[in-house]
Amino acid sequence: MYELEFKPILQRNHTVQLFGPDFPTGGANYRCLAVDALPEYIKDFGALTAATWKADQEDTNLELTTFELGQLRMMVLDDVKVRLKNPAPTQKWRTNKTNFYLPRFPTEAGQDWYKQYLFALSEFFYWESKQTPRFDLYSTIALDAARVLFTGWKFKLEPVTEKGAFELLVSGWPASAGK
Repeated sequence: MYELEFKPILQRNHTVQLFGPDFPTGGANYRCLAVDALPEYIKDFGALTAATWKADQEDTNLELTTFELGQLRMMVLDDVKVRLKNPAPTQKWRTNKTNFYLPRFPTEAGQDWYKQYLFALSEFFYWESKQTPRFDLYSTIALDAARVLFTGWKFKLEPVTEKGAFELLVSGWPASAGK
């Protein structure tokens, strides 16, 4: 997670203990049955009014089925700022006093290092369709389109009794994860 090289966090037969709002306080253990690539999908969140946040934009196209885990990264394609809510009420990328955002990805020569850095920081995990990620978008000028590219992995999991090989926080932050 947060590595520059984007690899699936699980492989077939790996085990994991998941924590988050959809799991018991002590987490839930799973084995990975399958890994599938989600190569590229572009969501246009539509027109933006100048200097106004367009809040809580859900993308139901990202929803998964039962016992599926998503590992995604995103790239902001237009001149907008994007904040992530995962799950909907939980503001990610936040300190006690401010919200952080993902800016438009650089296209200039010599900015590859910054693009890789932003891409790594955009990574998030979510579970089934119960916690569809939501996004807040902002532009200083009026725009007709606010496009975000998503890419990543999905995993089909099965519950197991043995403890997972590692812990993973999914769709939340510890205050909302019951931990």
